[in-house]
This record gives sequence, C-alpha cells and structure tokens, in this order.
Amino acid sequence: MVYAEVRGVRSRCVGADSFTWACQLLSMTNIAPEIVLLPGLDGTGELFDRLVPRLTPELTVKVIRYPQDPAFGYAGYAEIVRNEIGGRPVILLGESFSGPVAIRVANRLGRQVKGVVLVATFVRNPWPGCLIRRAALVDPRATPPHIRDAILMGSYGDPELAAKVEEIVRTLPRSVRAARLRAIAEVDVRGDFARLECPVLVLHGRGDWLVRKSLIQGAVSDKGRARMIVIPGAHMLLQTRSAEAAAEIIHFAKSTAELHYEA
Repeated sequence: MVYAEVRGVRSRCVGADSFTWACQLLSMTNIAPEIVLLPGLDGTGELFDRLVPRLTPELTVKVIRYPQDPAFGYAGYAEIVRNEIGGRPVILLGESFSGPVAIRVANRLGRQVKGVVLVATFVRNPWPGCLIRRAALVDPRATPPHIRDAILMGSYGDPELAAKVEEIVRTLPRSVRAARLRAIAEVDVRGDFARLECPVLVLHGRGDWLVRKSLIQGAVSDKGRARMIVIPGAHMLLQTRSAEAAAEIIHFAKSTAELHYEA
C-alpha cells in the first residue's frame, strides 16, 4: 500500500519515466481506457457533471444511473452495473454509497475489471447501524441547507453546486433515500475488498467527517496493490476538487491500462 497526501495537484515526478512511456504507448495504440462511474446516494449521476469533462479527453466515460425504486439494495444495484458493463474491460469508480457496489462487481467480474477507484466511501457501515437507520426516518429537507452544505462541501462549495444539491434533495423520493440508508447500515464488504486482485486507488477528502478516512484507511493498509491519496476537501470531493481528483484518476487509469497492455 502507498499512502500520499495532495496539496494542490500532486507532482507527476513519482514514477515519471514509466508513466511517460505508458502515455506514449497508449497514444500510439489509440487506446482509451473505459471508466464506469457509479453515483452516490442520489443515484442520478448528475453530480458527475464537473468530473466527466475533465476525464473525457483521456478516457471513455460511462455514467451509471440507478432506478429510483426503493425495492433495490446493494445486490440489485450491482446487477444493474454488471448488465451495463456486459463483456467490456473497464475500470470502476464507486463514489460514496456506490463504493460497495464497485467492490462487489469487481469481485464478480474478476479480470474483466482492470482497476477500481473508490472515492469518499467505505467498506462497512460508516456509522453505527442504529444511527443510520434513524437517519433514514428523517426528512432530509428538515436539515438547514447551510448545515448540509457545510457537511458535504466544507469551504469548497459554491452557489451553483449548492443549488444542484438542493434540487436533488427536493426531488429524490424519501422512500428511495431511506432504502439506500438502510442498505448502508447493513453493508460489510471488507472480505470482498481484501479479495480484489486488480489495482485499487482510494481518494478521500482530508476534511470529510461524514465518511471518515480512517474507516477505509485500515483496509487499504492491509491490502496489496492499493493506494490511498488524501486531498484537501470534504465529502463531495469529485464536485469540489474535480481537477485534482481527475488528475489522479487519469494517472491511475493510464498506468493500469499500461500494465495490462504489457501483460
């Protein structure tokens, strides 16, 4: 395991020779690795709008959107993702709620998944189950927006993002939100994570206290072929620090593609 912290944009000098060679090779062979983005608790994929434009010059991007149906749990979402992928070789990115989905799908598909990126997520319930189940009963609209935004964005938010979050909170069916929170309360994919054979990149906000980084840090420390990078930011890392996150994701994806090309 390799652990690093980013302040601004991480230097490219670490492994620069091999990375440059990989970039040249991929350019010559016209390979564009495909990354499949799995959304957070909202399930809409709309909150990837800042990340996708930063990835598409270098990667083929597929955004998964979950049905707004309270009957689905983690097993159902994993099945949706497997059906969307089909037989294509991909890299999976699981944000927040979808971290366990990405881990389960990667285990099921084996070598078809070339790498896994986990962002602001967890391998088991991030808070005691009783608290999460109680939160499932609360109307999210009862939380004052400035408190909600401080938790999700920290000091990195902006009015446009706040408005988008407000719209999602207003339109996401309470039954769907409650079902997803109950799924989080029960989830534990530590064993699946430990069995992953592909390279893993973990991105986490240094100021994320909604999902504390220590919850996944231990799992990363115990695993080979895993790297955790901490970026200054809160929970909504892909929305508030999209440039820094995209740089790390592209570096990982190209390095992973180079390893498989070489093999």
